Amino acid sequence: MNEPYENEPRDRRSRNRAYTGDTIVMRRHAPVTAPPSRRSIWRRIRRALLAGVVLLALLIALAYWQFAAAVAPLIVADSRPFPPLNPPGTGINILLIGVDERPDHPEEGVRSDTLIVVHLDTIGRRVSLLSIPRDTRVELRDIGPAKINVAYGYGYAAAGKLYGEGVTPAQGGMALTAETVGQFLDLPIHYTAQINFDGFARVIDALGGVTIDVPRRIVDDAYPTPDFGTVRVEFEPGPQRMDGARALIYARTRHADSDFGRAGRQQQVIRAVVDELRARGPLGAALLVPALGRALDGAFTTTLPLSRLDMILGIGWIAAGLDPATIGQYRLAPDTAPNFREIGSDILWDPAEVRAVVRDFLAAPGVETEQARIQVLNGAGVAGLARRVSGELEAAGFTVVPAADAPRSDMPDTIVYDVTGKPATARRLATLLHAGIRRGAPDGVNPTVDIIVVLGRDQVK
Repeated sequence: MNEPYENEPRDRRSRNRAYTGDTIVMRRHAPVTAPPSRRSIWRRIRRALLAGVVLLALLIALAYWQFAAAVAPLIVADSRPFPPLNPPGTGINILLIGVDERPDHPEEGVRSDTLIVVHLDTIGRRVSLLSIPRDTRVELRDIGPAKINVAYGYGYAAAGKLYGEGVTPAQGGMALTAETVGQFLDLPIHYTAQINFDGFARVIDALGGVTIDVPRRIVDDAYPTPDFGTVRVEFEPGPQRMDGARALIYARTRHADSDFGRAGRQQQVIRAVVDELRARGPLGAALLVPALGRALDGAFTTTLPLSRLDMILGIGWIAAGLDPATIGQYRLAPDTAPNFREIGSDILWDPAEVRAVVRDFLAAPGVETEQARIQVLNGAGVAGLARRVSGELEAAGFTVVPAADAPRSDMPDTIVYDVTGKPATARRLATLLHAGIRRGAPDGVNPTVDIIVVLGRDQVK
């Protein structure tokens, strides 16, 4: 009976087979999917990149908004009728005014204690500082011959008279000081910034302090206190960490040497602040903006449009490639403008020498442009060593004055002391002599040159 089925195809026989009760296991093969195409992969990558770009743009916008909101209260209008123009891509000059004001004693008035012109070169990515002594005599508007620091106090007191109704005392003081400094230096002052002593100290505290390499021992027996008294202050030589109050004392003390020495210390502290910010990197510096804004609130005012995007990008471009050690440091002082005269406590500078200092201040630093005068001191106790090295440096093209002995004769290592701020020359000397660099003069030396080289035993051949 089963014979008719024998010749049927196997699949047909399977259909006709009766259910026997046995379990039959059936295997189902998974469908084969084709691998994703190259076009699909690139589409996913583009979407991820687009999402990353959008997220980055949002973060940048948020950071800009926070920064602009933090600095907006610090910015005021320039009250000068015709402030100098600042074409894009060119360097700018900012007048930094350190203001001595005592809110608890309004009868004392206010005055500028510090005047520093800051030159920002966006193309060369460099910064230079030029200090002007507060006893410099100038021709002051409505007053005549007067000390240059009188300009701020007069502009502060006569703001409405000089610049019109609605101008605040601070705006008036800044405007007249910028006009006076610009005329004296024959230099356009594009923007102005002022900060009082409390704000200066708070900024340094917000940074967590700064590191200052004190070049020599400083003792001031008559440092002024806020209650019009005096106190003794001391600084030992060498690198040390300073908080805001200590750094302020270091920047203001002058009885140990002079107002010219104080100008050098003020610039040194500014460099230390820049160094501290740069060490934190762009992200760390950005995170500090709210704290710095709180520190400066009520103590800092500027006409610099810090919330403007092109200004932020320009300053950021300079900061990203700036080495604080290369910041140019210049000052009007007896060693840079020796043909000055004194009338009472006023200082009259030779106009030609002032122009020469300004020219160096604006020029790109280099060994040739700095024209530094160098003195070599023998700190190794080896007879003839300083004369030999002086001759070698002179043969290499440096301007060298006669050698002398250092106060110490047991120096192990050679040190190049950049006294007046000639960074290019100091770095070149340090490279040639395999030496370290320090700012200021060696302890126990009264400098008459720009750079002092103290030879150590490492130079003995």
